[in-house]
Amino acid sequence: MKDTILRNAEQLGSTVRLKRNEKGLSQSALAELLGVERKWVLRLEAGNPKAEFGLVLKALELVGIRALLRDEERGGTGSRAESSRLDEVFGRVQRRK
Repeated sequence: MKDTILRNAEQLGSTVRLKRNEKGLSQSALAELLGVERKWVLRLEAGNPKAEFGLVLKALELVGIRALLRDEERGGTGSRAESSRLDEVFGRVQRRK
């Protein structure tokens, strides 16, 4: 899958469904891996904008999707010369783990 910019919860849900199917996982199997009910996966794939973010990130990991945050005001090239305060915050969080 090429890099894709997701603009809303429905696009995220469709992407999760596509990758889940590619991996041969049922909604029930993904739900079990996440420790949630199948209904939660169903809602996520339908575009639930109120899904718990931590579980969404875990679901992305399980289906093989990497989320990337990009600062659009800086052009989003991701070069080190363009590091922002977010880089500092994420660096501190990663060191705590």
